[in-house]
Amino acid sequence: PAAPPPLGGGEGRRSAAGEEGLRRSKIPMVIDVPPVVLVPGIGGSIMVDPKSQLRVWIRLYEAEYYFKRFMWGVWNSSTRTLDPLKGQPRVEPLLTGHGLDAIRNLDPSVHWPIYDYVSYFDSIITVLEYNGWVPGLNLFGVPWDWRQSMCWAPTLERLKETLLKAQRLNPGRKVKLVSHSMGALVIKCFVATYPEVAQQTIGSWVSIAAPWQGASAKIYTELLQGYNLGNIVLDPACAKGVSMVSPSVYELLPSGTYDWIDPPLINMRMNGVPLSFKPSGPQRYDIPMRNANVNYTVVLPDSGTVLPEGFNEEVWALSEESRDRIRSVELPLGVKFYNVYGVNQTTPLMMDYGNVGNWSELMTKEVRFFTGDGDGTVSTESAMSHGLEAAGELPVDSTHMGLLMEKTVLQFVTDFLYERL
Repeated sequence: PAAPPPLGGGEGRRSAAGEEGLRRSKIPMVIDVPPVVLVPGIGGSIMVDPKSQLRVWIRLYEAEYYFKRFMWGVWNSSTRTLDPLKGQPRVEPLLTGHGLDAIRNLDPSVHWPIYDYVSYFDSIITVLEYNGWVPGLNLFGVPWDWRQSMCWAPTLERLKETLLKAQRLNPGRKVKLVSHSMGALVIKCFVATYPEVAQQTIGSWVSIAAPWQGASAKIYTELLQGYNLGNIVLDPACAKGVSMVSPSVYELLPSGTYDWIDPPLINMRMNGVPLSFKPSGPQRYDIPMRNANVNYTVVLPDSGTVLPEGFNEEVWALSEESRDRIRSVELPLGVKFYNVYGVNQTTPLMMDYGNVGNWSELMTKEVRFFTGDGDGTVSTESAMSHGLEAAGELPVDSTHMGLLMEKTVLQFVTDFLYERL
């Protein structure tokens, strides 16, 4: 079904707003709709140099040049954050447009025919604007530095400030959250960290394509051979330069405490000896990742410095802490939760390397994937295993990113916001 008809004209609604958002006196017609906050997933926020506003993620032109210089970083053991390379600025998410510019279209310069590669929350934002939601008044986004931990304090602080602002501008109303992918785990971190604020501000939440127990076996490739997070012009090997020191990537590895029915596996025959690595147990998946990357290095741009960047034990420990932190989180009292997930898409569940002679071959050897059900990125099992009390579940025949543009999902989100579910 198509989105519902517009409830009022939207022309003139996107004028500049002050600290308190768009002034009601300048709006031709104010529709009484609840405040909405959108929370994106990993890779789902435009990243910029804050001084020049140069966009460094995503960009399809000279992608590798900018990615290496601005998105690569070094691990800071004392602050437990990814810091910029020496001489480079600390990039941050684009914060204009009340947080919506960073998550709407990840490369605004790109249009048809490859629009679907970079369109993100655009369809949802467009439907909401069409139906009377006003950016800065009752519609906000919370972009975040997705290289850092899902529980990174600056991200959670931004979410807190946005929720409080949305509630302040809409007295007497609680906020409705819409998250995609890892954005759901960010929200769980927020609830664990600020339970009183969550209770005060959140009224309901719809999660789309969440990797509740981790991503599928595809996530293994990020720390073995590299994965470009959907940027079709970025070399996966270049993307690996961030993954090795990015807490969020480690946090997306399959949960070691969840009781899997179909656990994501890494299989091989090492010099004829069959080996199978699982999310838990004595042969856990971190073993091949650790061993394969013993001698892994990156060559820094411009300086040519060779930097060792193997499996990062401190980042691994942080990721384990983060997952422990959200494992038993419950919804604030009275919050209605809905879970939307993709099905009927070929989704990697097992990597099979066949015969290998040494661990380093895992970084280059062609891999055979065995697949199961899911959205192509997150298995159905992980996407359904949220452990929360859900008011409703919606499986949709669509891909991980395609869910945000699927008419069935747009209708569901609209019905959710109007409390028609």
